[in-house]
Amino acid sequence: MAPKTKGRRSLRYATTQEMPEGMRRLVEASTAAAVPQPTAARVYRPPAAALPLASGNAAGKVARGRPRHVPGEMNKTEEAYAAHLTLQLAAGAIAWFRFESVKLKLAEKTHLTIDFFVMTGAGDLEAHEVKGFWEEDARVKVKVAAAMYPFRFLAVQRAPGGGWKTEVFS
Repeated sequence: MAPKTKGRRSLRYATTQEMPEGMRRLVEASTAAAVPQPTAARVYRPPAAALPLASGNAAGKVARGRPRHVPGEMNKTEEAYAAHLTLQLAAGAIAWFRFESVKLKLAEKTHLTIDFFVMTGAGDLEAHEVKGFWEEDARVKVKVAAAMYPFRFLAVQRAPGGGWKTEVFS
């Protein structure tokens, strides 16, 4: 057996022939898998420095496979609902609305940013949460906020066939 070297990650065996049978098979299988197989033409990929920084974890993935929300920017559903509120404002059904203007503290390190804070024609304040799809954590946050704060909380989704369906949490 060859003497062990002083390196940090030194091998115990000088050759694969000196290894036990099971270890030798593992090493040979891993080196065979590491040999690149001929494939289709390689695609150009820009150097890492030229790629935009992605939000999410270190691997560049986003939690739950969905894009991360950028504060102050509306998604398509919120844009459509803002257009709906603008029509209601012009008709006099509501007196005022703002996008993401109110952030409510629910617990330590837990907040809810209201999508649209709306003042009705009668002067009542309502918190409108617009969702394309309701996940359980978002629903729980709205229920907790409705129990803590004196506003009327509405969950708003697109109705199948057009329009908006609402669910009241007060």
